[in-house]
Amino acid sequence: MKAYRIFYLSVLAVVLAAALPSIFNHALWLMGGEGLPNIIAGRWDLVALNVAFFTFFLLLTTYKRHVNWRSRNIYTAFIVALFAEMYGFPLTAYFIANRFGVVDVDYRPAYNLTFDFLGVWFTLPTMMIAGAAVTVFGLALIAAGWYQVYKSGGGVVTTGLYRYSRHPQYVGILLVTFGWIIHWPTIPTLAMWPVLAVVYYRLAREEEAWVEKQNPREFKEYREKTPMFI
Repeated sequence: MKAYRIFYLSVLAVVLAAALPSIFNHALWLMGGEGLPNIIAGRWDLVALNVAFFTFFLLLTTYKRHVNWRSRNIYTAFIVALFAEMYGFPLTAYFIANRFGVVDVDYRPAYNLTFDFLGVWFTLPTMMIAGAAVTVFGLALIAAGWYQVYKSGGGVVTTGLYRYSRHPQYVGILLVTFGWIIHWPTIPTLAMWPVLAVVYYRLAREEEAWVEKQNPREFKEYREKTPMFI
């Protein structure tokens, strides 16, 4: 792992540790059901922490030197827009209120998973659970894909996750962002996600063209038997 990745991860770990009590209390408030009917605003500390955490996974994705960084920029913009609305400035909620009039907010999902854990009663909407599962799976793909590339020492990786997808890390990024849309759809993220998908598709094509020039026979055989994404 490069020095800048270690430094970024170390700083993130320290910040998360310092903010852990606030994060824990917020999670209990939200997952306990009390926070569901409320619109959260002004929690820029949570915005910064979530943006830092989810952009860290960009450091684990493999980029060839000839490919520009527009894909990283659009992913970062998506993450910033998502958490700025979720915890900072609820733009979508204000837009809807302005367009359709202010209504009494009483968000009570019809389908919830409720359970008691250590004396705390949790109420989790099924869409929140589904979105979280998709996001966690995407993060796992990014991390596992990075580990395989890191251990390979160069060349075309065709084992492990790469037996089933030529770009499992990019699949992971799309799943991470789509999982958040399931959980928390907003106007900016709904508009940005198709752009994000197109950008990563084009990035994958560019990288494949570069790899094929370096390893024409090996990559051709690999491409014929392995799908690009899924």
